[in-house]
Amino acid sequence: MSAERTYRSSGGLMKSLKGIKKNSGLTYALKYAAGVLKQGIGISKREVYRKFGGRSPLIHSYSTFNRYMGIVKQFVNWARERGVNRLDKVIPEVVREFLLSKAGYCSQKTLKVNASALRKFFEVVGRPDISEEIGRSYQEIYSEGRQSGRALAFAHPERVISNLKEEVHRVIAELQLLTGARVGDVKKMELLPLEKKVVIKKSKGGRTREIDYSDRPEEFERIREFHGRLKELLREKDWNSVRKSYYSDLKRAVVKAGEVYTGSHAFRVNYVKNRLQELKSQGYSEDEALQKIEYEIGHSRIEMSAYYAGG
Repeated sequence: MSAERTYRSSGGLMKSLKGIKKNSGLTYALKYAAGVLKQGIGISKREVYRKFGGRSPLIHSYSTFNRYMGIVKQFVNWARERGVNRLDKVIPEVVREFLLSKAGYCSQKTLKVNASALRKFFEVVGRPDISEEIGRSYQEIYSEGRQSGRALAFAHPERVISNLKEEVHRVIAELQLLTGARVGDVKKMELLPLEKKVVIKKSKGGRTREIDYSDRPEEFERIREFHGRLKELLREKDWNSVRKSYYSDLKRAVVKAGEVYTGSHAFRVNYVKNRLQELKSQGYSEDEALQKIEYEIGHSRIEMSAYYAGG
């Protein structure tokens, strides 16, 4: 199947989707996409541009092919862990969550590559709507990437929070700072008042986070207050719109506070650093403290807790 037979010259989209159906499984879709996209290897981009116009629908080098397919495989595994197994079950929110979940440790350049890989994939398997949505959400996703490739703690997080314009954004930021939650996890929080625990179900990697505040009851009461207020505010607001506007408001607030913007994960880093000092003051060794924090922030490797602690 040649590139010329596979794609229309006007828009570079699939003419025929033989072998792929709307309800095909994601694992099969991955194999199918690999078979189509690799046909560009050995063909110059210039030739494709000349024949079809616009952006090339294919991949033209082995290194890019391997990198893009690796990213798509990560997405497929990530989606399946969340019960999304078929192409027709993929919604834009799932893709956005996947890309934003990488924001804590990826540079803006790496996020751009991830977005490009997924756009190629969804175009070739007959879901151009998802590809277009990635394009529309690109700025939101890109802005969450790290300019340095690493999230840095705020020197004065409270000052940043006070500079946020919208109350709902201030509440989200407070909850991030108090729990180390990712933005997408803030809405998933459940509180267990008697046990003084915060539970976040289906966080990154499908994990359930459980944070014990029995040793810091005052912080738990603050979380209860902000959690309740967030529920009230979201009765009149759409969560997706709130989250999208949160990033631009945060960026503006960071600049106004004289801080360096490395994304909302900065509050997560602040949590780790504060918690590390707190546990060490209680007699924990650094390794013991980091292991405890690893569980609290939902990572499976102590190295990630140490990584954040150094931010």
